[in-house]
Amino acid sequence: MSNRFDPKPPRREYRDRRLKAVCVVLLVWVSVSLLHWRPETQWLLIAFTGILLVQTTRMLLANPIAPFHPVDENLPLVTILVPAQNEQAVLANLVHSLFDLDYPASHLDIWVIDDGSTDATPQLLAALQRQFPRLQVYRREAGGGKSGALNAVLPYTRGDVVLICDADAQLPADFLQSTAALCDRGAVGAVQVRKSISNQQTNFLTRCQQMELSCDSWLQIHRTEIGGMCELRGNGMFVRRSLLEACQGWQEDTVTDDLDLTFRLYLAKTEIAFVSAIAIQEEGSTTWRSLWRQHCRWAEGGYQRYLDYFPQLLRLGWAKELDLLLFFVLQFLLPIALIPDLLWTLFYSHRPILVPLQMLFSLILTVAFIGGIRRYQNIRGVALLWATVLASGYMLHWIPIMIITTLRLCGHPQRLQWHKTEHHGYKVEEPC
Repeated sequence: MSNRFDPKPPRREYRDRRLKAVCVVLLVWVSVSLLHWRPETQWLLIAFTGILLVQTTRMLLANPIAPFHPVDENLPLVTILVPAQNEQAVLANLVHSLFDLDYPASHLDIWVIDDGSTDATPQLLAALQRQFPRLQVYRREAGGGKSGALNAVLPYTRGDVVLICDADAQLPADFLQSTAALCDRGAVGAVQVRKSISNQQTNFLTRCQQMELSCDSWLQIHRTEIGGMCELRGNGMFVRRSLLEACQGWQEDTVTDDLDLTFRLYLAKTEIAFVSAIAIQEEGSTTWRSLWRQHCRWAEGGYQRYLDYFPQLLRLGWAKELDLLLFFVLQFLLPIALIPDLLWTLFYSHRPILVPLQMLFSLILTVAFIGGIRRYQNIRGVALLWATVLASGYMLHWIPIMIITTLRLCGHPQRLQWHKTEHHGYKVEEPC
């Protein structure tokens, strides 16, 4: 079967990325040093913080109303893609849940991509195919990562809408009835469904990851309410097939294909919707080592896309550009800016000048944690306040991750080595 598009988008130039990263860091450090050296210029920082504060206020005060989506009689043909590499512990649970979906069998096209598994995944898939004859398996002997696996199988699929699920995902029976048709409505070309942690009661880390996802979901719906960006999260994301082909599939030269695809979809002038009324479950990392690797990968991929798509991002329109500016400054630039701010404070007895930006970021996280935990985990009162304190402390680990990731991009032209998150097949808990 011939490919309908080039499955391998052009590779990024690692040295170009490094040069851009170095320029960004130098610009930030010089700017912070100038503000310390010439205190009369600090009004520029105050004015800039004021602009971000206006955007923050608009976002936090937004009152999104969950729209009612009646079930469409003309349900789309949905292709479900599950990339799997050494997933014998969790894959059977997912496949069973996919064939339990309340959706016409004639409108489902289910694929599992065995991406060079070396455990019992191939034998498990063979047994599952005997149990579910409509299950289709695509095998890649060498493997090569999630993006490559998705690109390899896409030409053989039939769906008008493509749903991506991680191997550890668990879907409620009404999952497709509530979401699949949204990709064909109006300007919406992709949909991200709220995520939840299936093993959230395992330990402190998994509970905090659930609160982090609740915070993220709250921010996603508030960002989109004021015309900002909704970001794809890899697991539980729907994309219209025609848009995938227009974007030449998934970018293989990135460690976070979902975040990269988010920018390319917006540059293709489509909208991404976020569905919070239903959740797809996934396993959380149970150790700091696994969590650190996972979050370093997310941080690097998130930073890479800004380097790759600037200055094209300046044609998205003012609402999305302000939204991007707010989160790029607070997530990526603020941590690296803390280094010169701290040095000037220690060696020259200056007062820190980045406190207003730090307070602004703390305000966003606090409000989002309270709103998200309350809405999606149904926690109230003192327990809600304590959960917010714990979650805020947990989020501090992102500061060294962002600093290390930024410096790595400046000093090493090759991308971060990808580490697959290990899954263990925990019993699925009741959805939040």
